[in-house]
Amino acid sequence: MDLLALSRFQFAFTAFMHFVFVPLTLGLSVLIAIIKTLYLKTKNPLYDELSMFLMKLFAINFAGGVATGLTMEFEFGTNWFQYSKFVGDIFGSPLAIEGLMAFFLESTFMGIFLFGRGRISEAMHTFSAWMVALGSNLSALWILIANSWMQTPAGYKIVETQQGIRAELTDFWAAVLNHTTVIRFLHTVDAGQITAGFFVLGVMAYFLLKKRHVEMAKLGMKVAIIYTSIVSVLAIIFGDIHGYYVAKYQPLKLAMAEGIWNTEKAAPVLPIGWVDQTEQKTYAPIAIPGMASFLSYHDFNAEVKGINDLIKEYQQKAKDYESKAAELEKQYAVNPTPELKQQIAEYKAYAKAYNISHADLPSVNIVFQSFHFMIGLGFLFAFISLWGLYLLKKGTIYQNTAFLKTVLYSIPLPFIASQLGWFTAEVGRQPWLVQGMLKTADGVTYFNTSANVLFSVVTFILIYTGIFVIYVRTMKKKVQEYAEKDVVVDYETIPTTVQVGMYSKDTKGGV
Repeated sequence: MDLLALSRFQFAFTAFMHFVFVPLTLGLSVLIAIIKTLYLKTKNPLYDELSMFLMKLFAINFAGGVATGLTMEFEFGTNWFQYSKFVGDIFGSPLAIEGLMAFFLESTFMGIFLFGRGRISEAMHTFSAWMVALGSNLSALWILIANSWMQTPAGYKIVETQQGIRAELTDFWAAVLNHTTVIRFLHTVDAGQITAGFFVLGVMAYFLLKKRHVEMAKLGMKVAIIYTSIVSVLAIIFGDIHGYYVAKYQPLKLAMAEGIWNTEKAAPVLPIGWVDQTEQKTYAPIAIPGMASFLSYHDFNAEVKGINDLIKEYQQKAKDYESKAAELEKQYAVNPTPELKQQIAEYKAYAKAYNISHADLPSVNIVFQSFHFMIGLGFLFAFISLWGLYLLKKGTIYQNTAFLKTVLYSIPLPFIASQLGWFTAEVGRQPWLVQGMLKTADGVTYFNTSANVLFSVVTFILIYTGIFVIYVRTMKKKVQEYAEKDVVVDYETIPTTVQVGMYSKDTKGGV
């Protein structure tokens, strides 16, 4: 593997491992805040006990996220120096704000929640839970602002400096609220809510199957199934809107995700298939006519551009920018103004960025498969959660062994779906680091050595694998230990307004 391939693999691996922890952090913090608020409203101590138990699991997940995420920011300098030099003025701001504002907000109030129980008022304890949730999701917001800018850049200008051609910020809010920030944030955060919903459902199902902490597990499952049903349906809606923006601003990513090589009207959706990149063909046993056009543009007859035609289009753009730059250089020789110099630099940057070929493409099959499996899992989550909602309405959800085992064994699936979404977004953005501005090959630290990067890759694989194994074992151990111990709950404090028959002073089941 050459320097570029090793550098890409290292960042992809570290980002992959870090993103194991991110979705659960986003969603579980919100669910804990909701459960704690229910305690504040009902004074039912089971809600309080459940919120404390889940926050301890959240803290383990949070620690894993911090440990795996810190190295990524250093990699921008060590492995992607050219990228950092080109967009550092823009990309650095949201990363700095995320660290200074969101991270410290989240970590501070997590400490207050874990160690402040009984020392601060219940209202303040509940407030701290919501601040953890706010901090977690603000952290995601600023990271996604940075990422969305790379996908659909706005609010910048390209200038030539003594250090070379760079992108400079001209409008902070245009860069922050670029074309896809809002929908990308909603889609990603909603995936985190689904992850947390299935995580809590699975843990509560484990307690019910073991017949431990039964009444608390029933409460947790009720809250989680209602919540998960809502966010699972919202994921389909957000996904559809997000797909529309991808079609508008990143047509090459759309073409790879759908496996479309040549421009088509009434383009079909291929639910399952295999992409042969050498032959430039997608083999699929099933095709739904017009559906790709409809999902992308809400028009069954809309034209969807293919990979081959888009590459030709980008190559023509590169030639046009080269011609414009050559014309302006002639004018600059006669009248050397700063405005002409800036325009020349901009045209040259675009000419270089758009000069792509089939060799610059990523694995189209990875993008295609990731996209399709992500969608399939999304519909599966909606089906399972709505099934649970139906059982809840019937009053049989807590005794339905098939459902309880389904949600227990489904815990890993939302984590997998989130990773597949990341693959679709990041691999699908190739061959650019910044869409239409900077090719990935031009962003690497060219003066680094393959040996250095290979050493760090092997080191990260060993360390991150160790962190992951410790994380899984610790989470499993904490859940099992909690299931085995008796949790003392004063049933005298449960309000009489609680549903009759649900609680009694002699309730068994480990509580």
